[in-house]
Amino acid sequence: MSARVVHRGLALAMMVAWSLVAHPARAGEYDPDSTDWQGMARFAELVRRQSGELHVVDELDWSRVHPEDVLVVVYPTRALDSENFAAFLVDGGRLLLADDFGGGAGLMERLSLQRLEPLPEALPHHNFVGGEPEWPRHVTRGRHPLLVEVEEVISNVPALLLNQGGPVVAFDEGAGLVYDMTLGEGRAVVVSDPSLWINAMLPVADNERLAVNSVDYLCEPVGEGCRVWLVHGDFDTRHGYRRRGSGDGAEGAVVARIERINERVRHIFKELAQTELLYFLGLLLSLGSVSYLATVLPWRRSRRLSEFVQRERHELAPPQTEFDWNVARFSRLDRSINQALPMAILKEVFEEIFLDALGLWPSTSKTRPPIDVVAREFDARYSGRFPDAERGRRRKRVQDFLSLLAGVPTRHRVFLESDIHYSAGDLARFYQQAHEILGWMGKEADYERRTRQHHKPQLAARRGG
Repeated sequence: MSARVVHRGLALAMMVAWSLVAHPARAGEYDPDSTDWQGMARFAELVRRQSGELHVVDELDWSRVHPEDVLVVVYPTRALDSENFAAFLVDGGRLLLADDFGGGAGLMERLSLQRLEPLPEALPHHNFVGGEPEWPRHVTRGRHPLLVEVEEVISNVPALLLNQGGPVVAFDEGAGLVYDMTLGEGRAVVVSDPSLWINAMLPVADNERLAVNSVDYLCEPVGEGCRVWLVHGDFDTRHGYRRRGSGDGAEGAVVARIERINERVRHIFKELAQTELLYFLGLLLSLGSVSYLATVLPWRRSRRLSEFVQRERHELAPPQTEFDWNVARFSRLDRSINQALPMAILKEVFEEIFLDALGLWPSTSKTRPPIDVVAREFDARYSGRFPDAERGRRRKRVQDFLSLLAGVPTRHRVFLESDIHYSAGDLARFYQQAHEILGWMGKEADYERRTRQHHKPQLAARRGG
C-alpha cells in the first residue's frame, strides 16, 4: 500500500472522528490564523507557499488591489459588492470564491452560476463517506489544470452550483462543486463548499492538492509568484476598484455591457432547453450530424469560455465553442463525431414516455423498480394477447433495451464521462429499438412528435388518450 493511500486513509479517519464531536464549520470559524480543526491556518500557509506573497486582511481596500492580484474570499457573511468584484475580473483579475450558504450568491449570478442550498439528503449524489449524506465523495473525471493528481475530493454539507457548461468537480447526477469561470479578461474558481479548506478537511482525499492547483492556476505563470489578498467572514471594504486606463465610470459601463450580454446568453439557453433542443435533435435524426452541429452552433457563439478551454481549443479544428471543444475532445482518436449527447436526449424522451405509460413517471433510477420488474409490468400490460413465445421475445427485448439504456449517461453527465463514445450507427440502432418498443405500446407517434417537432405534448393529454 502506497504512503499516499495510507496518509489519505488516516486523514479520512481523523475527519470522521472530528465529525462525531463537532458540527460543520460556520462563518466565524474560518480563521486563517487558527490551528483548530475548523480554522484555516494550514490553507493560509499553503497559499503563502504557492504564491509567495499573502495578505490576510479584515478590510479589503480596493485602491490597493491590482489586476495582477488574486483575491481569495471564503464564506463572506455580507452580500459581496458584485460591481467591484466584476470590474476587477473584467480587468484581468483572478478570484477564488469558496462559499456555500454565505453572501456570495450575487457574485455567482454575475458569473452565470446559480447556487442552490439543498438539504444533505437531497443532493444529486450517491457516493458518500460511510453512507453519510453530509460527506459526499466526488470522483474526478476529465482533464483540467485544477485536476492534476486529483482523483477524489470530499466535501462537507456543500451547496450546489448550476451552469450550462460542465463543472470541474461534479456531483453524480448533475450540478457542480467546483467551476472554472471567466468574466472579461479575468478568471474565477468558484467552490460551493468552503469547508474544503479548513484544517480538518484539507488533508482529506485530494482536497489539499486541489487547493494547490487552484492557487497555481490563478497565479499563472506558475513559479513567478503573485500577490494574494485573503478575506473571510464579516470583512469590510474600502473605496472602490478603479480599472486601469479607464476614466471615471468607464468600468461600470464595461461591466454593465458584459452583464447585458450574459443575460442574453442565459435567456437563449433557457429558451433552447425548453423548445429548440428537441427540434435540433430532429434535424440530427433526419439530416445527419453535420447539419445538426451546423444548426446548433450559432446559438453558442456568445458562450464565455474558461481560460483553459480557450487555450485548448486552438489545438483543435473549428468549430470553436466549449460544446465543440468537448465534442472534438471526445473524437480525437478516431476522428468520428461522438453521438453521446443525442443518445442522452433520446434516452430522456424514451424514459418519460415509456415509464409514464406504465405509471412509473416521474421517477429516478434510484426510485423505480428493477429492470426485470419493469419488463414484467410491460409484458402484463401490452403482451397478454400474444402466444407465450412472442410474449417472451418481447419481454426480453424490452429488458435488454432497458439494460442498454441504463448505461447511457444523462444529459448532465455527457461532458464529464469523456470515455463514453457512441457512433452514428449506435444512435440509429438505439432510435430503431426505442421506436419498435413504443410501437408495441401505441406510443410511436408520441415519440416522433417529441423528437422531431418543436412542441412537447402534455402528459395529461397522453394519459387521457
